[in-house]
Amino acid sequence: MAKVTRRCGCRDETGKQYGASCPKLKNYRHGTWGFRLSAGFDPISGKRRYLTDYSYTSSGDAEEAMREAEKQLRGQVYDFKKTTAAAYINEWLEAQERHSQLKPSTLRMYKSYVAKDIVPAFGAKLLLRDLRRAHVAGLVKGLQDAGRGAVTIKRIHATLSSALTDAVQDGLLAENVAAGARLPKVDKKKIQVWEPSDAGRFLDAATEHRMGALFEVAILSGMRRGELCGLRWQDVDLPNRRMVVRVQLVQVGNKVVEGTIKTDAGQDRVVALSDRAVAALIAWQFQQEQERHAWADAYTESGRVFTYEDGRQLRPGYVSKLFELMVAKLGLPMMRLHDLRHLHASLMLASGQDLAIVSKSMGHSNSQITRDLYAHMVGDAARNAVEGAASLLPARRTVLTSVITGQ
Repeated sequence: MAKVTRRCGCRDETGKQYGASCPKLKNYRHGTWGFRLSAGFDPISGKRRYLTDYSYTSSGDAEEAMREAEKQLRGQVYDFKKTTAAAYINEWLEAQERHSQLKPSTLRMYKSYVAKDIVPAFGAKLLLRDLRRAHVAGLVKGLQDAGRGAVTIKRIHATLSSALTDAVQDGLLAENVAAGARLPKVDKKKIQVWEPSDAGRFLDAATEHRMGALFEVAILSGMRRGELCGLRWQDVDLPNRRMVVRVQLVQVGNKVVEGTIKTDAGQDRVVALSDRAVAALIAWQFQQEQERHAWADAYTESGRVFTYEDGRQLRPGYVSKLFELMVAKLGLPMMRLHDLRHLHASLMLASGQDLAIVSKSMGHSNSQITRDLYAHMVGDAARNAVEGAASLLPARRTVLTSVITGQ
């Protein structure tokens, strides 16, 4: 049975190593601890090979490393090439860029996390096979100490975990050591949106701005920023009062790219249009036609519904900045552009719409997501519904009823 031993590099007068007979080994601080394991035969040369590692300062560390090496040898996942964790993760990232169907914004986020957080935390020398849960815990703690938010830490960990899952599938690791890591709790903030009166005040002011129709459609449809910017006239059916959400625009660095919708449930979803939304789009269509005529040959036929004056497609960041400036100027409670989507959901729920219908309209993967996001709003709508149902029943004449009603 294999066991850990201690050795040093000391030599005698002839230059021969002492090995286990070195007199200095009586001092437990002298030398290093390690092991030598039989690792079967090299598949190419056919020669017997051994796994030798005497790089540990304590017997405990060497024992732990030996057990892990034995586990990897049994599972036939031991990496004899000595691939570093940094090298593997970078190679994995390159493979994602070449072969995966990740959205450009997601890929850009992966690159940032790998380059700025994961690789620096592991260093250039840590071998992939030596990666332990303690290293992952150290990464998480370092991020917390640096003041990174819980959501960001969760995303960085997810990136690492995805890479290590592939390392397991590639036969380089016996298990994903990032799985089950203790992550900071993400506090769910209660969504706060404008009152209908605040929304009405904003829309009244928005009519004075060229992009007012976009903000009105945002509130009336619950579409995401990228979906609004990517909306094409070919996907709008005004006679039948509906739109189909098929593409979105996303900013990736300085570039704006067209991509698919964020979720499968949101892809190709049909958004019903109210009379007010149809009126806003017709008025906008008329204005866009005037701009097309004014710009003549210089007009860009992008096919988008909402555009700059010369027909070019919008940069999503421009729309967000414009919204923030308008809100600040009006002195309204601060909200993000994305919160107009939440406002739409709250208005639907307040009007008594079924949760499943709201979920489908918003493009959520399932109704539970909608319930989690708008739990307090769902509760208010449910109370209004049961009170409405109770009001249809004739009063029950009891002592309690008399006390409550005062009759």
